[in-house]
Amino acid sequence: MIDKSKTYTTREGLPVRIYCTDAGGSHPVHGAIEAHGLWLPFLWREDGDNCEHALIEVKPKRTLDVTVNVYQSIDDTLYSGTGHPSRKDADLSQSGKRFACIHIVREITEGEGL
Repeated sequence: MIDKSKTYTTREGLPVRIYCTDAGGSHPVHGAIEAHGLWLPFLWREDGDNCEHALIEVKPKRTLDVTVNVYQSIDDTLYSGTGHPSRKDADLSQSGKRFACIHIVREITEGEGL
């Protein structure tokens, strides 16, 4: 079900505006697609599909900023522990023989990797 409070693009990545989701009929979702600088009116089924430009929800992005302790196991493989908000916190929580301590800053999308 399409929600007017969420952000969508088309499957091809074109920006979308949703005006209403309860217009009735077989295509109750009304909105527009921006293409070549123009906003073109479009209709979608309640699941966001239509023959040409299906809707894809744009998931919120957040910045991951963690410091991770990395350890080496007996069989020489590497593994990590829990992420920490700072190097100081990672240093305080280390256990065993730490192989490395890595600071990671990366933009992630909600649900990424699940």
